[in-house]
Amino acid sequence: MSSLLTPKGPAPASVYWRRRVVVLAVLFVVILLLGKACSGGDDESASSSSALVPQTSPADISPSVASTDAAREDAVGTTSPTLSPTPTTASGPIKCKNSQVRVYVTANDLQNSVGGPVLMRYVIATNSDVKCLRDIGGTQDELTITSTSGKRIWSSDDCNPGGAPNIKPISKSSPFAVTVEWGGSITKPGCPSTKPIAPAGTYQIVGRNGNVYSTPEPLTLG
Repeated sequence: MSSLLTPKGPAPASVYWRRRVVVLAVLFVVILLLGKACSGGDDESASSSSALVPQTSPADISPSVASTDAAREDAVGTTSPTLSPTPTTASGPIKCKNSQVRVYVTANDLQNSVGGPVLMRYVIATNSDVKCLRDIGGTQDELTITSTSGKRIWSSDDCNPGGAPNIKPISKSSPFAVTVEWGGSITKPGCPSTKPIAPAGTYQIVGRNGNVYSTPEPLTLG
């Protein structure tokens, strides 16, 4: 220890101290460089380690997960709503009820000649302006003439029975109307060839459509 602290030699003591200071300085620099080298190596290792971590890309997604998502999208995309049938409502006129139907009949002239002809107006209407369907065919329509005592004189069906159905829309403002002619003779069902002339007198006309009858109207021959 004493030899280190007290240098001996031919040179002055100050020379030996300067040499020692230089050596110590060199050693300090070497140690410092070694320390930096070690710390730099750690940083490079850390950066190298981070560079080795693979980045996840869409191509690396598990096939099972991707296919599941695709199947879910396909299921959602291909689902079509079930359409409920649109309810339909009936349009146009419906069948007339008997309570709606009105039948009218009048003689064109109150006073008529014996032996005719006698013209009568026959009308089928309803009690409403709303149209409904009614069969006005020959089998449903009839005009009859009776005496005031109730004796049957004539019927439009005696010599012209039957006929095809004829469904027409009618209403109060759009009635079915025709003119019917009576020849002035007394007739019977089956239309026998013998048809005596109805004598002068007062008679009644009644019109019928189905089960609906008109109010009796007067008719005079003379």
